Amino acid sequence: MTSLAFAACLAECASAADWPRFRGPDGTGISRESIAEKGWPEGDLRQIWKTAVGVGFSSPVVSEGRLFISGNQADSDTFYCLDTETGDPLWKHSWDSEVWPYLYEGGVNATATVDGSRVFALGRHGPLFCFEAHTGDVLWQLDLHRDLQLEKPAWGFTSAPLIAGDLLILNAGSHGLALNKTNGKVAWTTGTGDAAYAVPEPFDAYGTPAFIVFGPDSLAAVRRSDGGILWETPWKTQFKVNAAQPILRNNQMFVSSAYDFGCALLEVEAGGTREIWRNKDMQNHFNTCVLIGDHLYGISGTEASKATLRCMEFATGKVEWTETGSGLGSVIAAQDTLIVLSDRGELQFAKASPEAYQVDYRSQVLGGKCWTPPCLAHGRIYCRNAAGDLVAVAAP
Repeated sequence: MTSLAFAACLAECASAADWPRFRGPDGTGISRESIAEKGWPEGDLRQIWKTAVGVGFSSPVVSEGRLFISGNQADSDTFYCLDTETGDPLWKHSWDSEVWPYLYEGGVNATATVDGSRVFALGRHGPLFCFEAHTGDVLWQLDLHRDLQLEKPAWGFTSAPLIAGDLLILNAGSHGLALNKTNGKVAWTTGTGDAAYAVPEPFDAYGTPAFIVFGPDSLAAVRRSDGGILWETPWKTQFKVNAAQPILRNNQMFVSSAYDFGCALLEVEAGGTREIWRNKDMQNHFNTCVLIGDHLYGISGTEASKATLRCMEFATGKVEWTETGSGLGSVIAAQDTLIVLSDRGELQFAKASPEAYQVDYRSQVLGGKCWTPPCLAHGRIYCRNAAGDLVAVAAP
């Protein structure tokens, strides 16, 4: 199959979409675009552009021809708006911020969220900005730690902002925080205590709109209207590193943490959760699985040399296959095609199948440490490494 055919396949106009938030349009890690099995080109993917954005781990997000991302240089954080065609800055905004290399390179962790003409960005030490997406004008800002007295988590504020109607929801404070997205005024708080790192997950609590907030010691169901706690399930892990997203399907929730803790499938009931199964066979450290059909696909492990890519049956927790070589990389998908970025910058494409992991195509797109999930938007894949190299690639 020719490269032209592959390019047409990768950039299928009918299904192309923006990637405006962490883990994509629906927060599932799955793009609406398709990569059909029409053959693969020879050689590496074509580099469209490459630029440097500074140290950090925030994922790129894309909306209306603009890419948003953060990085740190010389103890200064910068939030960038880049042209997706060229990689050139359209605008940027900087503020003083210690890089804070606590057991890793440091820098900004939280991914931005685009909501119409606004984009929301959260710094690791607590500054929160609402920008006009096209001009970069600061519409409002506050500091979660300084202004609201919220305790700073061990690895900083990391959760991407979540938009829910008129509210901006953050995993900050004891069990989450809600702000008016228009002006930044506090709608409700749940206390000033420690927080963890996953994005709040919206769900319907038997007719009551709510969020699952993954805290340092528990999973809490928080009422959307006023922040009231509906129920709380203990989930106490070593170092309080609860970073991977809970995955909800109907009234069941998959949860996973690393450091030898493991995973579980929980039945979400009116007054709490009931455990269906639990094991240590999928240990998501900071990158979340994708759920395709009846199976989860994700990275399990804490150490790069021992981490594995695995396929697990959602209903039973049975491991279908295990593959080495991706290290502490990440997994997203384009419909039923897995897109795996290894922790050393190799992209792999493989059909999501419980039968086996069969790589159809691979391409080295970056070097260095690549812990950050890529994004796929309009036929292009955007990847970054810890040092801040950001690359846009497409088919030859």
